[in-house]
Amino acid sequence: MRTHVAALQADPTAQRLAGLLKAIVANPALHARMLNTLARLEYVGVRKMLKSRRAELLDLDGVQHIVDESIHVLRLKKAAVALAKAGGAAVTTFSGTETLAGDDAERYFQEVDHVAERLLGTLPDAERAESNYILTSAVIEVRAQAFYPLYEAELRAANSPVSVAPIMRDEDRHLEEMQAALSAKLPDADLRLRAALDAEGACFARFVDALEAAVQAAPY
Repeated sequence: MRTHVAALQADPTAQRLAGLLKAIVANPALHARMLNTLARLEYVGVRKMLKSRRAELLDLDGVQHIVDESIHVLRLKKAAVALAKAGGAAVTTFSGTETLAGDDAERYFQEVDHVAERLLGTLPDAERAESNYILTSAVIEVRAQAFYPLYEAELRAANSPVSVAPIMRDEDRHLEEMQAALSAKLPDADLRLRAALDAEGACFARFVDALEAAVQAAPY
């Protein structure tokens, strides 16, 4: 899994994203909306977990995962609200106008989920929802491990009051948990993960395109 994270960090999309994040962090209004977008993404993840996980399969780690991601939503939303006061942006809801490419961000997550669903289409119905949770979570955690350190570096370079270091620690643990779950519960886990990550890269690049367009169109 760490190899996959390193590959994403070295991808040209990461270099584009670093430049975008630098511009976003320097602008409080844009930054508030970006934080709200990240909170929305974390919320979508929580919503998917609550919908997909069956009670009889939910262990302590699973409950902790839901709690952790819910806390991430709260942390990011509070940071967005605090920055919005200084930048003059509205971030009351997760609507498209109060996020930065928020609709595109959610579309990215839904696309990754649909990719996992297609890759798991041969599994029995009783196994598919749990397997989808594992595969989708693994892909998203790999992306999170590539994204959040990049974002944190930009925050520190700008002396921002915002930090995602606590989220990074949680995501590091989640990545280890998903790696173990993939190996234990998913047939052909490595092949499915590689296929899902290949598709995710294209989905994420489209989100970065939308983010770049949103930054360029912003009236701040």
